[in-house]
Amino acid sequence: MVAAATIRGVIIEDESLHRDLLRRNLAAFCPDVQIVTEFKSGTEALKSLPSVAFDILFLDIELGDMTSFEMLQRMPYKDFHIIFITSFDKYAMQAFKVHAVDYLLKPVEGVQLDQAIKRAMSQIFSAERRYGVISEYSIQKNNRLLISDANEYKLIDFSSIVYCKADVNYTDIFHLDACINLLKSTDTHNLKYYEEKLKPFGFLRIHQSFLVNREHVSRIIKNPCEIVLSTSLVLPVARDRKQEVLDYLSI
Repeated sequence: MVAAATIRGVIIEDESLHRDLLRRNLAAFCPDVQIVTEFKSGTEALKSLPSVAFDILFLDIELGDMTSFEMLQRMPYKDFHIIFITSFDKYAMQAFKVHAVDYLLKPVEGVQLDQAIKRAMSQIFSAERRYGVISEYSIQKNNRLLISDANEYKLIDFSSIVYCKADVNYTDIFHLDACINLLKSTDTHNLKYYEEKLKPFGFLRIHQSFLVNREHVSRIIKNPCEIVLSTSLVLPVARDRKQEVLDYLSI
C-alpha cells in the first residue's frame, strides 16, 4: 500500500476505447489515483500482476479470453480493492460477492467515478492504519514481523528470518519453520522498509536486492565478495557495500 493520499491503480479492460476513456476520466476527476499499468486480457493480467504493486483494480467483466471472476479465482493473492466498470448489469450480485468497492455501468460519469474512489480510499487507508499499528507493536514488543501474506497475516520471529529479497515493490521474507525448512512469505512493503525496521535487530543490507540476518551468516567469500548463509545459500555483496559489511561483521 502507499502512504499519504495517493493510491495506485491498474486497469484491466479489453477494449482500447474504454481504457482510454477511463484513463482520461481518472486524470480529470480523480487526481489522487496513479495508474501504474494496464492490461487488455485476463491472461496478460495473471502473468504480470504478481510483480506489480497496486491498491485497486479497475476491472471490466468480460475480458475476451475469460471473465474477471475467473481471473480473480486464479489470482494467488487478493490484497487489493476492486471497482467493476462494465456494460452489463447482470453481474452486480456476483461482483459484490467478491467484495467489490463499487459496480459502475459504462459510460461512467466523472462524479460516479469520484465517489467510488473516495469509498475505495476510505477502505484502503483505514485498513492500512490498523495494519501499521499492529505491525509496529509486534516489531517493538515481540521481536516478530507481522506479514500480510496473500489472504492471511503471519507472525515471524526475527531469529527465524534468514534473509529478505526485493521483489519490485514487494519483499520476499525467507524464514525457517520448526523443522528447519526454508519458507517464503511475501509482503507488500518494499525492502527499504524492512531495512529500516530490522537494522536495530542485527539485519544488514548487503546488496540492492538483499537484506540478511547477521545470525545466519556462516562465512564470507573474499573474491568476489559473497556471503554464505546457514542454509548454504550464497548471496552477492555489492562492491560499494563490501567494507561496511566486513566492518559490521567484525571481519
